[in-house]
Amino acid sequence: MAFPNDDGLAHLRGHQQVLLCICNCEEILAIRKLVLEAFGYKVLTTDGIDGINTLVNQPVDLAILDYRVPGTNGELIVINAKIIQPLTPILMLVDEPATVPESVAKLVHAIVTRESSSIHLLEEIARIMQAESESSRPVRTAGQAA
Repeated sequence: MAFPNDDGLAHLRGHQQVLLCICNCEEILAIRKLVLEAFGYKVLTTDGIDGINTLVNQPVDLAILDYRVPGTNGELIVINAKIIQPLTPILMLVDEPATVPESVAKLVHAIVTRESSSIHLLEEIARIMQAESESSRPVRTAGQAA
């Protein structure tokens, strides 16, 4: 894949952060995994609600959750993920963002349509990772050296 070496896309590269992708389509998961790994991420994939249990034993830097997983709904997936790993950011993939209840939207860091390009998904992941790294930096007081 030619993406990662393109200077215009360098800002989208990961640094071995671990991503968990839950989606109901194995083919989409396989493609998503290839793209994300090509950009420097470690990717765990699962195709069902049982994938949330992955979070019990495996800390991840970001969870990418499909709002439409058979046997459950997006709200339950997000709530379970937040119970297991409350500080893990969540990116939710949806058909139509306007249909996502406000209760779900408040719990996730980004909502992206399934039809979005891989580049858009990578941009959102990079934005979330940047925001998380900035929020976890120690706060300096005026007397501390920079």
